[in-house]
Amino acid sequence: MISKPSVPHRFSIRRKVLLGFGLVFAMLGVIALISYRSTRGFIKTAEWVAHTHEVMEIAERAQRNLMGMESGRRGFLITGDDLFLQGYEEAQEQVITNFNALRTLTADTPRQTAKLELLKELLTRSISLQKAEIDARRTQGLRSGVALFASGESQRVLQEIEAVLTDFERDQRELVRERSALTNTIANGTMVAIFAGSALTFVALLVACFMILGDIGARRRAEEALASEHNLLSSIIDTMPDHVFVKDVKSRYILDNAAHRRYLGISDGQIIEGTTAADYFPREAVEQAEDDDQRIIETGKPIINREIPVIRDGAVAQWLETTKVPLRDTEGMIVGLVGISSDISERKLAEEKLRRFAAQLERSNTELQNFASVASHDLQEPLRKVQAFGDRLRAKCSDGLGEIGLDYLGRMQSAASRMQVLIHDLLKLSRVTTRAQPFEPCDLGKILQDVLSDLEVPIEKLGAQIDLHPLPTIDADPVQLWQLFQNLINNSLKFHRPGQPPRISVAGRTYEARAHFIAGVHAGDRVCEITFQDHGIGFEEKFAEQIFVVFQRLHSRDEYEGTGIGLAVCRKITDRHGGQIMAKGAPGVGATFVVTLPVKQPSLKANE
Repeated sequence: MISKPSVPHRFSIRRKVLLGFGLVFAMLGVIALISYRSTRGFIKTAEWVAHTHEVMEIAERAQRNLMGMESGRRGFLITGDDLFLQGYEEAQEQVITNFNALRTLTADTPRQTAKLELLKELLTRSISLQKAEIDARRTQGLRSGVALFASGESQRVLQEIEAVLTDFERDQRELVRERSALTNTIANGTMVAIFAGSALTFVALLVACFMILGDIGARRRAEEALASEHNLLSSIIDTMPDHVFVKDVKSRYILDNAAHRRYLGISDGQIIEGTTAADYFPREAVEQAEDDDQRIIETGKPIINREIPVIRDGAVAQWLETTKVPLRDTEGMIVGLVGISSDISERKLAEEKLRRFAAQLERSNTELQNFASVASHDLQEPLRKVQAFGDRLRAKCSDGLGEIGLDYLGRMQSAASRMQVLIHDLLKLSRVTTRAQPFEPCDLGKILQDVLSDLEVPIEKLGAQIDLHPLPTIDADPVQLWQLFQNLINNSLKFHRPGQPPRISVAGRTYEARAHFIAGVHAGDRVCEITFQDHGIGFEEKFAEQIFVVFQRLHSRDEYEGTGIGLAVCRKITDRHGGQIMAKGAPGVGATFVVTLPVKQPSLKANE
């Protein structure tokens, strides 16, 4: 039997069609499956991106509402107007709403949830601090509210909040970038499998929409920030009592505050932009002002505190103090000027009254000094005659006067002697200024030694113990400081405890003044402090100022002699040197006199 040759197996047309269509349908199924899965993945990723964008928009709204809270709080702290407080409370409600929305939308992101927990603590702390500032402003006034604000605690917390939100947005943007990248990858793969052109068009449209939305959001934020800054600037300058105005290079107004508009007589609805001073004042009254404006714009040199009289009906009706400075753009070009004017009419009136009073006081002091000098000299001649004739009467007629007559004569001579001492002390007081010598460097230790040498007899008689410490060299009138030291040492010798020798301590030190506490001393100046301390009878603290008043005595003449002028001379000497003298004491303990003088006098400083 002969076998037939084998024939290769061939697919039939039906099978080919079926196989072909099967492969096509399989490919379509695979493509459909890929497309379905890709589309599902794309939809899910797109939802993530949209969700992330929603979170970012809410975070941006939270930042804007925080700015609204800050603007409302500052406005209320500055003006006390409850309208700002209403805006602050509305912004605060929005911030809380935004925060709750962020917590809900980021519940599946642990990292962002942790940031929101930190943000919650910071918001609670910030609201508490701002509420304290608002309550202080409402109950205690502007100074207290501004003081709390100036402490910077609320600003530091607000900066921490902004830092957390910035970090939060940075993470959200990273998620956007990651999910956008995944979305683009899926979209590109799907569209390449289906139709490459549609994928490219879709990606281009997606990128374009994303960029446009980003640009619109950035522009919206910039416009809101600009409007907020403009409103804040307008609110600040409107609260200023001075006249504030801005002009362009042609002296036309472009901005001013409420005080300036009231000064010009402009109603709230009237527009000032584009007008000039000539629209509100007579031409001859504004020529000098416009010349000054052009000079500032051409030279760039400001005008500082120029006092300008406002003439109305031929008389000065008002005085203004005006400062004008050039206004420059970001490139340094002058584009106008800024002016500030304040009404100084009351100050000018006060200055005129002060000048008249000073002139009158100077004439009065001159007349008084002349009177004191002449009267004192004229009074001494009759007193000398009273004493001389009293001595003659006692020498020649004492036997005929009898006991009563001699008593009367003694009292008369004692009164004349006291009167002569009083006149002599008054001359000392008046000569502190009339016969003053120029200031020169003085060794206080040498002056004190000269005083002790002159007082050697009473010191030895009383057995006084005097402890001396080093004293510096300062600018002073040596004669007057000798008189000052002698009066203070004499005072301690006179008012010692009965039956006990006087003990006196004199010490000095120099230091740098930290404040302007006396007339001749400013912060940073070197001052000399000299302390005279004794262990005498002392005095009560309530008399610490009274003892420096002329003719004021704490004891009768029978107890302690004197006229009550010595310490007044001491104060007048320290006043002339730009210093001060203070006293402290306690009965039975002693007295301490503290003399404070500048080391350098202004006239000698200038020469150096």
